[in-house]
Amino acid sequence: MRRRHLLALLAVAAAAPGEALAAAQTVPIDKAFPFLSAYLALAPAERSRFYLTYRAYRDKHPIADGRATIIAPGGARTPVAFDRTGVVTRLPNVAELKSGATVEIDSAPFQIGPELRCAMPCATRLDVGQLSLALVQVNLAVAKIAGAFAFVAPKLTAAYFPDAGAAVAVMADGRATALPVFVVPTVGPVSYIEPATIAGARTVQLAKAPSRILLGGHPKKT
Repeated sequence: MRRRHLLALLAVAAAAPGEALAAAQTVPIDKAFPFLSAYLALAPAERSRFYLTYRAYRDKHPIADGRATIIAPGGARTPVAFDRTGVVTRLPNVAELKSGATVEIDSAPFQIGPELRCAMPCATRLDVGQLSLALVQVNLAVAKIAGAFAFVAPKLTAAYFPDAGAAVAVMADGRATALPVFVVPTVGPVSYIEPATIAGARTVQLAKAPSRILLGGHPKKT
């Protein structure tokens, strides 16, 4: 696992899926689930506020019909389990990632892309302080993984709220400020907050509970 690859993931996790199964029908398991080994190498206390998920995409859109199989070195075959949204419901453990297993596509070609998510429960009201702590922890993890190269590590500054509709930041005095919206590739228009840029924000009020809370860098137009 190259450190710069994980850092790139963390910088764009809210914006794009990975490319693991884009061009091959069979790939090594650690390539099919990029960055997972580095994430699992962190102590649980160092990743308690964020986690990685993996989702099936085709043509930059989530799919529910992807099928794939993990093939162990001895030939044992285990289907990759996806839920109705295309999210992998059981991720490989460290031993499996180091076993030399491969992943074979059993359907039309698709990609398995990583998403970096906040571990907070999804709700219509979210505590900005807790979102900030999740971002702090992610950035500490990035710095640890980067080691001597921490000075060039990207900064994760934003929490994104897919499927939540309009959102406002509510201040301590009750004033509300509309949050910006960014069109995220593969997701669509998404409200987001960069806590460090809104001094005094206490809560985020959303029109609907988000489907998940994504962590990433400052939005960049593509």
